[in-house]
Amino acid sequence: MLGRVLYERALAAGPDAELLAAADMRFAAAGAAADPELRRDCAVRRAETLIRLSTLRDEAGALREARAALEPLAGPAPGAGGGAGDGGDGIPAPYPELHLALGRVLLALLPRTPDPAERTALAEQAAARLAAALIATPAGPGAPVRTGPGTAQVRVELADALRHLPGRLEEAAGQLEAALAEVGGDPELRVTALVCLARVHRERYARDADPVALEDAAEAYGRARRLIPRDAEAFAELLPEWGDVLLDRARAADGRRFTGAAVRVLRESRAAVAQSDPGAAHRLLRLATGLRLRHTYEGDPVDLREAEYLLELAVRHSRDPLEQARVWRDHGDVQQEIHGHTRALERLDRAADSYRRAWRAALEADVEDRADTAVQLAARVQQLRGDVLERLARPRAALDAYRSALELWTRTHEGAAGRSEAVRARIAALEAAL
Repeated sequence: MLGRVLYERALAAGPDAELLAAADMRFAAAGAAADPELRRDCAVRRAETLIRLSTLRDEAGALREARAALEPLAGPAPGAGGGAGDGGDGIPAPYPELHLALGRVLLALLPRTPDPAERTALAEQAAARLAAALIATPAGPGAPVRTGPGTAQVRVELADALRHLPGRLEEAAGQLEAALAEVGGDPELRVTALVCLARVHRERYARDADPVALEDAAEAYGRARRLIPRDAEAFAELLPEWGDVLLDRARAADGRRFTGAAVRVLRESRAAVAQSDPGAAHRLLRLATGLRLRHTYEGDPVDLREAEYLLELAVRHSRDPLEQARVWRDHGDVQQEIHGHTRALERLDRAADSYRRAWRAALEADVEDRADTAVQLAARVQQLRGDVLERLARPRAALDAYRSALELWTRTHEGAAGRSEAVRARIAALEAAL
């Protein structure tokens, strides 16, 4: 009883991590009792508590603890063979509340699992548990399968697990269509289902490279957008995903007609958060990317000048050295694109300076242990800087930039794969000419 009180107080307080941790301790103590029903109830309540706690503390330890508490009680995963549950014959699994709780824990672990093979295995287990929970214990012979808001919620969670499995994306879409038919007048759950459907379509595009999947995703995001008040937090969260989908569609075949919508949504995304927001720099960067893409199709230099301004804003607001490096790289690219209109050498000077700043920021990011990502970016921008310095007829400075790029490429897997050969060729040509 005390655990339930602490849990409710924790949610009412905001939620409160300390109260959630206290509730978990109470549920764990009560769950040590010999009564099987009490043990199951406490395990389910612990799972709910620890999922919220892991979100607040941004750590996977609480989820692993919940998984360890639930698995012995739930038994083998349904369909895994040799255990209870729905093995594909439609027989309801005993104690579906345990499978539901465990499925939700496994689902919460997915974004915290970087290894692709491990993440796939986890998604399969989560889907099996949630599918078992979806088949409720019938009330009597011939009782229909349950429907309603609770079922719709489980269908959405099942689809969220299935979208990580390329071979089961159509099944995920089917679950979401069923959920949308069942959800009734719950706008929040309908939005969740539509956003999940959009993500399923994005996975379809990643699997099949069919631009129609991106159009389907954009339509789902648009349907979700119409259900969200402009001042809601979900509104600001949805816009970057929607904008990215439209941007990807604009880049694909026959994409010109999508550039206007992409820029409009990305502009709305930028306006949806304050400039002090941690994600503001990324939103500025994406809008600049959309404007540059529109310039590629339309050729209007006004888009480039706005992109230049937005990138300068982004680098001021960013606190992440790797993000700053990417912004400065794009800023250098924009200077070269503007030079294509004006032919002013000053633009090439600015490009070289932007690439130098990108190189320095990438080296700073490398100190923070970003694996090859920062080193590869540093190598690329030094190579770009060398190209620009050659165009400015500054061969010695270009040679220094190329040598730096070569040294960086040799530290990466990309360099071993032959990415450094073009740099070696430019070094050889410059050394022969000097």
